[in-house]
Amino acid sequence: MSDAHPDRYDGRTMGCSVIFHDRVGPDRVANAVEPLKAEAALALLESAICETVRVAFGRDDAEVELTLCADGEMERLNFDHMGERGPTDVLSFPLHEWTLDGRQSHLTDDDGVSPPGPLLLGDVVIDLDQALRQAADGDWGVVEELVLLAIHGTLHLLGHDHAEIDEEERMRGLEHEVLGVLHRRHREIPWQPGSLFDRSGHAVTTGS
Repeated sequence: MSDAHPDRYDGRTMGCSVIFHDRVGPDRVANAVEPLKAEAALALLESAICETVRVAFGRDDAEVELTLCADGEMERLNFDHMGERGPTDVLSFPLHEWTLDGRQSHLTDDDGVSPPGPLLLGDVVIDLDQALRQAADGDWGVVEELVLLAIHGTLHLLGHDHAEIDEEERMRGLEHEVLGVLHRRHREIPWQPGSLFDRSGHAVTTGS
């Protein structure tokens, strides 16, 4: 991604980075995020993920893989890993076990010795086709939808879930906190939707 965009949040300067995997093709991504340029949209997703890590984990030396795929691949992943048929919007594949202290995530196996380099947290996989449908249903931009899914998926990487009411409220609060930062940082985005949990009738993913 280019650093030329003035609103670019370069997570690498903070020690956080996002490795992007495009499984749908650059033209599809570019068309989906119009009128925003693709590199600006990806920078915004990086900003969302790195801010989520900072808020929920309290560290900046982390790395997250973000994959955009289409319905077919997501259907396979959803069936293989969740036992569910059909696509879903986002799945997360964490590499670590986590313990939650309120809203803060802590590594369960943390021995106090940090390996060199950033800590790879895992992979967030977003179905671009499903994101397009949900953005159309909500009458907001697909970039906003992708940002919400990236935040939600990153929280799952950090051990958060929403099987219980208190867990859902905790995730909702974290999503709102991250969105508040992004609203101030990226004022060029209209930011219509709030947390995924604020949507009437939205089936939030289990995400792991």
